[in-house]
Formats: sequence, C-alpha cells, structure tokens
Amino acid sequence: MKKIQTFVLAIALVLLGADLIGNVVPASIFCDKAVLQRNMQVPVWGTADAGETVRIAFAGQTLETTADANGKWMVRLAPMDANATPQDMTINDIVVHDILIGQVWLCSGQSNMEMPLWTDNPAWRNYDGDKLAAEFGDNAMIRVSRMDPHVWAKLPNTNFKMSWNTLTPDLAKQMSAVAFFFGVRLQKMLGVPIGLVASHWSGTRIEPWTPPCGFDSVPEVADIARSVNAKLPGHPVYYEINAKMVADYAAWLANTSKSVMGKEEILPPPEFPQELQPWSSPQHPTVLYNQMLVPFVPFAFKGAIWYQGCSNVDDGMLYKHKMQALFNGWKQIFQNPELKFYFVQLAPYRYGGDTERLPKLWEAQEAFAKENEPQVGMAVINDHGNFGDIHPHDKQPVGERLANLTLKRDYGFKDLKPEFPRCVSHAIDGNAYVLKFENVESWKTTNDAPIQDFQIAGIDGAFKPANVTVKGTDLIVTSPEVSNPKAVRYLWNETVEGKLFNEESLPLGAFRFCEEITPEMVLDELGEGWQQVYQFDLFKGLSNGLPNYTVNNAASISGKIKRIAYYVTATLKNGNKRFIGAAMDAFTDDPTKIGIPTYKSGIFFQTKVANLDILTNVAGIANGRFPEGNIEFWPNNYMTENATNLPDANTNLYDFDDTPGQELNSYGCMQLHLFPQKITLFAYNAFNNGLNADFGIGNCSGQHPDYTFAYNLSKDYSAAAIAVYVIAE
Repeated sequence: MKKIQTFVLAIALVLLGADLIGNVVPASIFCDKAVLQRNMQVPVWGTADAGETVRIAFAGQTLETTADANGKWMVRLAPMDANATPQDMTINDIVVHDILIGQVWLCSGQSNMEMPLWTDNPAWRNYDGDKLAAEFGDNAMIRVSRMDPHVWAKLPNTNFKMSWNTLTPDLAKQMSAVAFFFGVRLQKMLGVPIGLVASHWSGTRIEPWTPPCGFDSVPEVADIARSVNAKLPGHPVYYEINAKMVADYAAWLANTSKSVMGKEEILPPPEFPQELQPWSSPQHPTVLYNQMLVPFVPFAFKGAIWYQGCSNVDDGMLYKHKMQALFNGWKQIFQNPELKFYFVQLAPYRYGGDTERLPKLWEAQEAFAKENEPQVGMAVINDHGNFGDIHPHDKQPVGERLANLTLKRDYGFKDLKPEFPRCVSHAIDGNAYVLKFENVESWKTTNDAPIQDFQIAGIDGAFKPANVTVKGTDLIVTSPEVSNPKAVRYLWNETVEGKLFNEESLPLGAFRFCEEITPEMVLDELGEGWQQVYQFDLFKGLSNGLPNYTVNNAASISGKIKRIAYYVTATLKNGNKRFIGAAMDAFTDDPTKIGIPTYKSGIFFQTKVANLDILTNVAGIANGRFPEGNIEFWPNNYMTENATNLPDANTNLYDFDDTPGQELNSYGCMQLHLFPQKITLFAYNAFNNGLNADFGIGNCSGQHPDYTFAYNLSKDYSAAAIAVYVIAE
C-alpha cells in the first residue's frame, strides 16, 4: 500500500511540475540552426496556455508577452546586424541552439524550382550537379529548411515539423538547384549567413500557393476569391451561402411535412450548394498555402524567388492578375510590404497545340514585372530552354540571374548589370518599325548570325519574317512583304530560342506591339468615299423592337448607293480583339434597309452579293477580293432546308443557305457568308435575346457554323459592335 501511495505522489509531482512549466510551443520554424533576417523586425511566435507568460531572450534582447485567449503569442525582435556566430534563443524553458543572423529567402514554385541538383535519374538533375555539389556544397554559412513531404490542406494548418540544416555536399544534391545557385551566389557576394526556406511542389498551379487575401486584392480574379471565401468558415460569403441553404432546407422540410400529412408527392430536397463543396485536390486555390506556407507565416523574409507557370500556360494575360494576387497575398501574410519578389520567365518548350500559348504567358509575366518594379524582377532564360524537355538541366544561370537582380537592386552592387534588355518604345516610320530599348549598350547574336525571329504584319494581321537593321541600340524592322506595318513581334512561338543579347549576354525577351486598328484604317483599305450610316453596340441591344443605334445617319444619305460595307469588331473575354471589314456591291438603294434586320425595321434580304473585299485579323478567313457571297437578313425563325440551292449547303446544319420560317419577330438572323468557301464572315442572331444573342466572326466552332443557338454574346465577349458604311453617288 505504501508503494502505491509513493507512486501516486510521484505522478502528482510530475503533473504539478508540468503545470508549472506550462505548454509553451514556439512555431516549428524556430528550431536549431535557424537563420533570422538581419536589419528587420523579426516576429517570434507560438502557442501556450491562455494567459500564460512567455519570455524570449536572444542576442541581448529580452521580451515578454502573454498568450491570448486562443493560446497564441508573438513578439518582435528589434532589427539586428548580420552575425555568423551561433547564438541560442531561450523561450521560457525551451532553448533553440545555433541560430545565425543574415539574409533569408523563400524559394517556391513547381517542378523547375523543385528539380534537385543531383539524382540518379538523368532526367531529373542539373548538369554536373554532383561535381558542383562537391565544389560549392560545403558551406556552413548557408542553411536550408525544406517543406517535406508534400502535403495540402483544405483550411490553414500549422502542424508541420520543420528543421534547418547546414549546407553539405549531400544536402546540396537533394535541394532545389535554382535555390542552391541563388544561395551560393548571395553568400559569396554578401559574406553573411544565408537562410533558404524551400517550399515547392512539382506540377502545381499558382492558385494553390495564393492566400485568400491575395485573391481578395485583385478584381480580375474575383471569381476565384468568391470560391475561396465560400469555403472559409466565418467569412461573410460562407455565411451568406449557408444561410440561404438553411432557409431552403427549412422551406423544403415545411413543405414536405405538409405533403406527408396531405398524402401528396414528396419532392427531392434542395441540392447541397456547389460553392460549399470542400477542396479535393492539391491544384485547388489556397490549399498549398494552407499547409506548405502557413506553418511559417509570418516569418521574416527579405524576399522570395519563384519559378512556376508551366501548369498555367493556358492562362494568357490572366496569369498576370494571378501573379499579382500571389504577390499581394505574400506581402500581407508575411507582414512585409517591402517584400522582394524575383521570378523566372519560363523557358521555351514544345507544349503542343497553339504555339502562341507560351508567348502569351511570357507577355503576362513581363507585364506583371513591369507594373511592380523595382520590388519585382524577372529573369529571362529563353537562351536556356529545351524544346523536348520542360525541365532545362542548366539551372546555374537561372539561380545566378535571380541573385544578380537582388544584388544590384537590394544589396548595393551598383557595378553589376543584371537587368535584361527590354523594348520601351515603338514607332512606325514609313514601311519600318523603329524599336528602342533599355538596358542595352550594344547588341550581339549567337555566333554573330543575322538577327532573327522578328516578324511584322499589316492591317490584316498576317505576320511575315522581318529583316532587322541595328542603328546604335535601336532596331529597324522591315519586310518586303509588308508595305504598311501595323504590328511587330519577337520570339512569338513556343519553340524559338533567344539568340539576341545585350553586352552582358542577357537575352531579349519576347514581346509584341499591335497598333489599334481603327475603322478609318480598314475603310481606307476597302475603298474611298465611305459615309457612316449606323453604329450599333451589341451589348446595348434593342429597345421596343428597334436597335439602339449610337449613330444613325440613314436620313442624311443621298444619291445612289454603290457599295455597302460592314465593319464588325469584337473583344474576347481574354482581351484579344477581332475585326472584319466586308465591302460589297449594293444590294439595295435604301439606306434604312442595311442595318439590323429586326421585325420593326422591315429589313428582309436573302440574296447573293458581288465583289466582296474582305479585310480581317481572324484566322480561317482569307483577305482579298471574292466574286460572290450571300447575305441572310431577316427577323424570322428559320430552318436548315436550303432556300436558294447554293452549292454544298448542308440540310442538317444551320450554315449559309437556310430557309426563313413564317413566324416574324421570333429568332432573327443577320449573316454574311462566302458560300463558295463555306465561311461565315460574321453572324448576329437572336437579337431579342439581348446579352444571350448569337454572335461571332468566322465559322462557329460549335455544331452550327453560323452560330445558331450559340447564345454566346456575353459569355464569350466583353464588347462587340457593328458599323455600316456606304459609298453613294
């Protein structure tokens, strides 16, 4: 019995001691061999019992705080100079050993950031990575913390065991090659400890790495922000959707109870709101932020390096806004408005399909960098791609180019010239584009070859190979095939490697400039003497059955009409602009009969037209003169039966020779065709449907070439207009 009492007393003393020690737990990033950011307030935080006193002592500073009602605590160390002498940090009775003070950077992205310096797999390692690890990988002043293994979470989760390790040749082989070369270059030039926190995951999109506050800050990604906020308990959007769901279910239950009592049919319950469905993939928004970043938020970083985009290659200019959301969000979560952000523009690679997808992403990356300079910088690596391998194997220039940007901009190495050449202005001089650049003192090419991969185009948007003459640092771009240039571009193909460099051997990045095509330009190409009759904004639609023309000069047109022209413009949701100008011999002498063929307008034509002059930038439509085409203008519904027996018309599809129905003021059709080529030049149908009208230039990619039943106006376009002109004598 006495032994039992002694055992119980011992247990009680242990428990009492534990209570006296408390439950102070620092954030997992504060562990042995950590590196803290110099010359910046450094947050130190963790958890404890609510109301518990927490004392932190480090580098001559002693701070005290109290855990809040949720058990969270934080202090901020005053800015400290770099220090390569290991120091201990005491947090109550916990001692964190061997801490250095220097420069700390976050290294993130997808597989090109993750690719290690060396493995046994030749497809997944840097050139000579084993030799480079042996030569530069033994450096006690570089320490690395890797978020490993890969984990994602539906909601923010701090549970992640982190560690810091001193750089050794073995560790160097395992770590990100880009981060390795970046860190080695910084440490060599700065001579201070370097801390690298590596959080990356192959194949991931940008959205999973972005915090909710980032999406909230960019209007262009409001749809993503709502999808995120709808899944955040406590957020107003989450409350709004849940409140409606509860009300809907309550109403269903009440009605169901009545149905049961009344022996009536019971209807199915409302569907669970799709917006409330939890995330189910590591590719969904915020889920990598929730687990791969949250455990060390808000650790003090000088900045971040980022290499990602392959998984977002279809985004085009939308990627600029997603990068802005990521950058804004990271500045906020790390409580550092001055956070530096240096990223890699993707290398050339054969993605397949549309060869312009990658150049459009390059354009978005460049636009993001330019709008956020000098806090943001972009490393161009189009001279280090591999068309057959999405993972270029020479990461040394990548990491060093990123390092040189920050060394010049942030660390005072003014003699470095890390800025990449960039076109800053363009002007048309006769038949030439004159391009001016910054960050260039002289040009050179690979093997001193002539400058290649420039193209120019006329108003029709058909790009032709260009000749380039160097005048100082200006480039003069011409083509014998283009006498009146309206557009110029460089490297506008995913498998074109950069071969033009400044004196520092830094490559010129891809770019394009397109002049705004005006109606006057198009009409000048189609003839002389045009008078505008109508201007119609499709998004303003009809009122009381008549078009809301913003210009209506029909009453002032006099003389015999000789030619009629339709100029149709459209802006896709992705920002791309399309146009077509189509002029033809007059099919009527009445200027009131050439506008939108609504029921009240009294317009009804189904006829061939002659001598069409076509000018467009839409792929699939040839420019030039064509002997004949046909128009279908009516306010009726219609059928697929051929009305005028045009050759090759299809009686199973709505195409270029349909039969108008008897019912008036129903569907409506305004279409111009090149029937010998089976091409719809433009179509505007179902006028009475307003924003759900059918619209397009060129053949529809859906079931019916003439856009019948497409109902796509506001779905596919942000703007669309039809202008009508005549030549009258």
